[in-house]
Amino acid sequence: MRAVLLAIAVAACGPKVGPNGVTSDDAIVIVKSNVRDAQVYLDGRFVASLEALGGGVAVAPGVHRMELRHDDFFSGYLELDLKRAERRKVSLALAPVLP
Repeated sequence: MRAVLLAIAVAACGPKVGPNGVTSDDAIVIVKSNVRDAQVYLDGRFVASLEALGGGVAVAPGVHRMELRHDDFFSGYLELDLKRAERRKVSLALAPVLP
């Protein structure tokens, strides 16, 4: 019985997980760019197109590399050091590739 109560207490102390999988510990990054349909990559993995991320992207606390890609523009990079439950707005302008 003690073990069950201890397991319940430990589970209750963890971050709350919302219906969309975002926890209360996650940082939220809102990205603005001059290229609305750029693709967002986080730590080398595709997340979504920028226009699909209207409310931002949830990220675990820590150091991350964010990249915006588009075929007609040079890629842009940011290194983010995010704290627990931080809310951050970032801007990243992409330069067009000349023909």
